[in-house]
Amino acid sequence: MIPLFNRKILRLTSLAFIIPSSMLIGYGLGYLVDRFFSTTWGKTAGLILGIIAGFYELIREIVEYNRELDGKGN
Repeated sequence: MIPLFNRKILRLTSLAFIIPSSMLIGYGLGYLVDRFFSTTWGKTAGLILGIIAGFYELIREIVEYNRELDGKGN
């Protein structure tokens, strides 16, 4: 079992990967849309949606972590 302090550190370091990974997934899906439909806007749209999704997830994780620190979490 991982001690509580180490779990908090692991959770905070995972925040650094949320936006880059969501950007990569969005770009990849946009690339597939471009290949499948022979368009040129899919990668750009996928990248923008990935950035938005990444920021949303980052803010959600930070709010949840702050609730746990305040003792109001689940």
